[in-house]
Amino acid sequence: MRADIMTWVSRAVAAVFLVGVLALIGLMVTLIRSAEGVPPLPVFLGILGLVGLILLAGACLALISIALSAKRGVEALGRLSGQSVAGSIAPQPVAVKTSKPFEGPSLRQVMREPVAEPEPAVTAPSRPSRPATGRTLVAER
Repeated sequence: MRADIMTWVSRAVAAVFLVGVLALIGLMVTLIRSAEGVPPLPVFLGILGLVGLILLAGACLALISIALSAKRGVEALGRLSGQSVAGSIAPQPVAVKTSKPFEGPSLRQVMREPVAEPEPAVTAPSRPSRPATGRTLVAER
């Protein structure tokens, strides 16, 4: 099974998250057992640490998911355009002919040319006229 680098990164994030959760739980249990009664500060800090770990792991996994989706999108666009993007993510450079500024006809030449009238827009045919037979009764009450 060959996995992508992003898949391994997401697995590493999950492993670090699990190790962090186990370490926090172990630390909380150790602090609570060594104290007399249930001290509120270690419990509060443990819960706060768990929330922080959950938020960080969620943010990392969300960024990895976005990166994977972007990579799949690039590959799909490459397939649609007929180019192969299997080896690289960056698109191949395309030669574009650029024109220099101030190139083209001058204003005098443009003003001398006759202006062609635009063709009238093709409109939809109008509704056919109603028959002139008069009104007919369709239904009675």
